[in-house]
Amino acid sequence: MKKNKCYRNVFVLTLTILLYGSHIMAQTSTRTFKMVNDLDAVKQKIYFNFDKGQKVEGADTTGKDWDLVFARTVILVNSGISGKGNTTAQLLKDASFDKILKAPANGYLEDSQKTKAIPWGSNNGWYTYDMTNHSITPIPGRIIIVHTSSGKYVKVEILNYYKNGDGDPGYYTFKYAFIEPEN
Repeated sequence: MKKNKCYRNVFVLTLTILLYGSHIMAQTSTRTFKMVNDLDAVKQKIYFNFDKGQKVEGADTTGKDWDLVFARTVILVNSGISGKGNTTAQLLKDASFDKILKAPANGYLEDSQKTKAIPWGSNNGWYTYDMTNHSITPIPGRIIIVHTSSGKYVKVEILNYYKNGDGDPGYYTFKYAFIEPEN
């Protein structure tokens, strides 16, 4: 009788661990983020608003209704010399999109003559440039944190720079998610 009770307890404990473990996996796999696929920044600047989750066109590009502008490999923020808004940003290195749960309290920049909130150039910002095959590759662990014109915080990870993943260059694919500020 004791032997059956022992097996039953082990079974219940194992089942509990399995059920609890699957619950944890379900929570981590359902974190919400939005994807933008093949945002075309080849021939013209593309202005993007995170609150609306879409590009901004026409007269709205001259005001505060956008957060980032994409122009080939350059990403500018809507502040300082680049726009009339108050968007700021910073680039985190050696970070994980999934592990960033709160926006840093400080370190945000606006674009100025000397520096850009999101640095330009190979290995300086979000990408590397390979001179042998002239390719642009996002650097793993480079996450852009944006403090939007509307006062929200967004984490952004550039995933690809080529149409459909391997076509023409200048087509951004990225994911982003709203996060709370650090206290």
